[in-house]
Amino acid sequence: MAVSNNTMQKHRSGLVMMSLLAFILVLAAGAYLWQAVEASSLSVVQSQIGQLKAVLTTLRLLLIGLIALFWSTLMNLLYRVGQVDAEGRAQLLTLRWRVTTWMVVVELIIGQNLLGQFFAAWQGTIL
Repeated sequence: MAVSNNTMQKHRSGLVMMSLLAFILVLAAGAYLWQAVEASSLSVVQSQIGQLKAVLTTLRLLLIGLIALFWSTLMNLLYRVGQVDAEGRAQLLTLRWRVTTWMVVVELIIGQNLLGQFFAAWQGTIL
């Protein structure tokens, strides 16, 4: 599969822009938390984060559901824009449930601390 230099440059610039956006968002969240700790005590910030956990979990699960729901629409859009060819689109369409399953597994392990809860239950301690 021959890929032109221009296509590779578009992919690379898109990756750089997404990485830059993620870096800026992490810096903004860190600055906000730092300012919150400076303005109040650490226990107040921990309680605020604890209150946001349910909302953030709901948002992550909603995002996973939306990705699964609109997967074929997104792949058709990528095909029309020229990011993938017909063969790549067909392959990506077959990967819908595999990607969704892995996103749910990652959410359970990292977001819900499933491994930590399992080991705590195995040792007999309750989190």
